Amino acid sequence: MNISLAGFEIVGSAVTLGIIAGMVYGILAVGLVLIYRANRIINFAHGAIGALGASLLGLLVVERHVPYWIAFVLALAVSASVGAATEVVVVRRLRKAPSLMAMVASLGVAQFLLLMSVVANNSVGAGSTFPQPTFLPEFQIGALDVTPAYSAMLFLTPAIVAGLMLFLRKSRFGLAIRGSADNPEAAQLAGIFTGRMSTLAWAIAGAIAAFTAILILPTQGFTSTDALGPALLLRALVPAVIARMASLPIALGAGIGVGIIEQVLLWNYPSGGAVEMMLFVGIVLVLLLQRTRTGRDEDKGAWKMVRPWPPLPVGSRRATVARNLSWAVGAVALIVAILLPLGLSSQSTIILVAVFGYSIVGLSVGVVTGLAGQLSLGQFALAGIGAAASYWMTKHTGDFAFGLLGAAAAGAVAAVLIGLPALRIRGLMLGVTTLSFALMAQSWLFQQDWMFSGGVNPEDPRIGSAYFDTSKRYYFFALAALVVAVLLTRNIWRSGIGRRLIAVRDNEEGARAFGISAVYVKLQAFVLAGALAGFGGAVFGNSLSHISSNTFGAHASIDVVAMTVLGGIGVLVGPIVGALYVVALPSFAPLDNAGLAATALGWLVLILCFPGGIAQVVQPLRERLIDLLAGIGGSRQSTDSGEIQAAANGFDLPARVSDPARSDARKSLEGVGIRKRYGGLVAVDNMSLRVEPSETVGLIGPNGAGKTTLFELLGGFVRADEGKVVFAGRDVTKLGPEKRARLGLVRSFQDAALFPTMTVLEVVQVSLERTKPTRFLPSIIGLSRSERRNVETARRLIRLTGLEAYENKQVAELSTGTRRIADIACIVALEPTLLLLDEPSSGIAQRETEALAVAIARLRDAFGMSLIIIEHDIPLVMSLADRIVVMESGRFLAEGTPAEIQNNPLVIDAYLGADPLVLERSDTVKPTGESLVTPGAV
Repeated sequence: MNISLAGFEIVGSAVTLGIIAGMVYGILAVGLVLIYRANRIINFAHGAIGALGASLLGLLVVERHVPYWIAFVLALAVSASVGAATEVVVVRRLRKAPSLMAMVASLGVAQFLLLMSVVANNSVGAGSTFPQPTFLPEFQIGALDVTPAYSAMLFLTPAIVAGLMLFLRKSRFGLAIRGSADNPEAAQLAGIFTGRMSTLAWAIAGAIAAFTAILILPTQGFTSTDALGPALLLRALVPAVIARMASLPIALGAGIGVGIIEQVLLWNYPSGGAVEMMLFVGIVLVLLLQRTRTGRDEDKGAWKMVRPWPPLPVGSRRATVARNLSWAVGAVALIVAILLPLGLSSQSTIILVAVFGYSIVGLSVGVVTGLAGQLSLGQFALAGIGAAASYWMTKHTGDFAFGLLGAAAAGAVAAVLIGLPALRIRGLMLGVTTLSFALMAQSWLFQQDWMFSGGVNPEDPRIGSAYFDTSKRYYFFALAALVVAVLLTRNIWRSGIGRRLIAVRDNEEGARAFGISAVYVKLQAFVLAGALAGFGGAVFGNSLSHISSNTFGAHASIDVVAMTVLGGIGVLVGPIVGALYVVALPSFAPLDNAGLAATALGWLVLILCFPGGIAQVVQPLRERLIDLLAGIGGSRQSTDSGEIQAAANGFDLPARVSDPARSDARKSLEGVGIRKRYGGLVAVDNMSLRVEPSETVGLIGPNGAGKTTLFELLGGFVRADEGKVVFAGRDVTKLGPEKRARLGLVRSFQDAALFPTMTVLEVVQVSLERTKPTRFLPSIIGLSRSERRNVETARRLIRLTGLEAYENKQVAELSTGTRRIADIACIVALEPTLLLLDEPSSGIAQRETEALAVAIARLRDAFGMSLIIIEHDIPLVMSLADRIVVMESGRFLAEGTPAEIQNNPLVIDAYLGADPLVLERSDTVKPTGESLVTPGAV
């Protein structure tokens, strides 16, 4: 069967081969989905785990003459054991760290396993000599020669898939795996050991990976270990992404589709990277077609583990020497770098130039990963685009300065095109997109005539009348470029741009509630990182005498992520420190495959023990040095259980004069006929609610009544199935929470988590972004006038709320009570016209609740805002509310004044009960707020 379609020749034998190979890709994708559902991470070591099993089988069959099927079972068992060990030793150890760290660690596992595969069996990449299954037929299907390996794919894959489906749906362990993946908390309550089920899922995935690698290798001719790692993984990632990392049958079916398209492309274009191009375009299209996912951040608070250097104590900040320690260390390092070439050969100097180039690209990883919390595995591919742009612009203009500008611009534009499809999806899909881009760039993009083609030879760069025609002259140029990159990146880290990125990274829903667009902020980070990577690529590329498509290979993108995490992803200089280990060490001390494997294992062990990298290792030394310089003992101020009471007593909120242009209509909120279903469960059923200007409405009801879901719908975090929301005279039903926040409709959260790795001062500064947004270009180049005004305003608000003692403490270190007051300081900065307040008394003691009532009343009266408050503390909500709305089972139950609700028999039966202690509290304060507000101005 031969068909011509849109210029492609579709041959029956190619389609048949595609179905056979696609079954293998599909089952490999099933393993990826299993792991993702179990741990919410993408296992980048999936293919490498299979490669180790394949290496063992080749060794046993070829050199030890073990029967094929015995070796086959042993290889599957070994890969299953390696998969299980990876979960126990790596993933489980990093369970409290951001999920991104486990994915990075899986990269380390992949590199180590691939190198060990070569050490154990150096002919593992020679598919022509790799053993074929025995006792299986070899036959013809049209022009296709079905070898025993293809026979095994054809006959064994469906059987294994059917067995796996049966296991997951019918067996006790299979059901336990699915239950643990879907709802770990409920599974634990049911007596399921979720950790063991996760280990079992990894073991199954490891065996699947070995099955795939063993059957693919004999069909590949000669291939490199990269084909057993990222290239093989990519062929499974595409169907897994199509399945939204959730559906096993869809993953399997999509894998068959990928196999067919791959073989048709190979038939028509046997060389040139067409398959990798197709895979990249496929991932981009799939992500563009998928709806934006909603939900809560799973890494809230986890990023504190990778921030190795906490903020300086107040006493240390007052000491000039201690406060400027980083500048002093940087100056010393710069002097050493300037003097180094005096004692080095030209070859050693070029190695250090490579370190500088990698460091600049690593700084871009620090922005997109360390600040924005996204994993990019294509930064060196972006650097390659920058190098190509630099080469062609320098060639046409004769001035390297234009080449550097072109490189940065090209990197930024490429970042937009690559990042937008992935960054709109919640999670870490950017890692998938950028990995596919890196492989596509190496195999197709860089081989084009308008890129590097067969290779290019850069001329000696010139800027103006300055020529960098020797290795040492170029060394000093590269050093200067690194210094500039560090200063620009420092401005990003310390400005409002960096704070917005950290806010989205720490708590995306909280950042959106503050009016910050998560997608825009993450895309902004990736664009800045793309510009830095392009700039670094130009610096690195022009240090070489010859640039080819392999110069900026996918392995380099993985190396640059590894070195950034190794040095310390939570600090600015982490990439530079990591580059000395990953780039300089192997160059100055050349290693064989065993040595490289030991190096990969070394950095993997390091990040397992110290997630904050080398920076975390030196943290105790840094703290002792700071204490010595500051002349203090480094003691921390203790907190006290009366924090809310103390802060409330210190409140000095201003009397806000209403804006004449702001009419009362702009403060009203109305939800009409709102309905939300989750599957068969109706969470909110035809609810209507109106809040008048300057009115406080209490929303009460039993657990499961739908109160929080209604808040999510009013705040824009969840889209209603039916009904509409009108705020400030405008239909906001289709607007997200960030846009509603900018209109003045602000939501607070029950846990008051804010942004755990930020200090109280930084959190309040983030809040000011709604009314006083950071200007992009001035922040990048370090113009700090508006930044100083921002700091002054934030400190004034901190004084007004009595939080001076906690200004430089991280939010994660604060008690619940202090976080509540910090949350109120943020609300003051946000200047809402209507506030959705979700259980503000949750987690605090009675006397703190009474003080909190005073604080909320002062806030409300000072700004004349409207308020909807969900609260189970009945005395608190009754003392604050003008009107009470009661919900039950997602529906409206009753409405009235506090007195009317307390005497409503329906409410008493459904929620309040007859116990008077529920309605009264000793020494309950009825806060009016008029006498508690001190006139003033922010």
